Amino acid sequence: MTRETVVRNLWASPALFITAAVIAFVVVRSETAVRVGWLLYAVGWLPPLAALGICAARKESPGAGGAFALAVLVLFGFFFWLNHA
Repeated sequence: MTRETVVRNLWASPALFITAAVIAFVVVRSETAVRVGWLLYAVGWLPPLAALGICAARKESPGAGGAFALAVLVLFGFFFWLNHA
């Protein structure tokens, strides 16, 4: 597996965490599930931040995948906040 493949997978991984958080927030809807949903959302930030660190260390641009991953996290974080504020 190449470094590029690893970085691409890190950029794509927030989709899994966001999907799990949506299931916790919308399908399960218990108080514990809401806490787990927020935890999953927060942990979803770790892989793209790691990929950003790898790109910064190699002085490479994160590209469109990086911008999209971070934008999706920000957007869904806002939606989750609106839903639970």
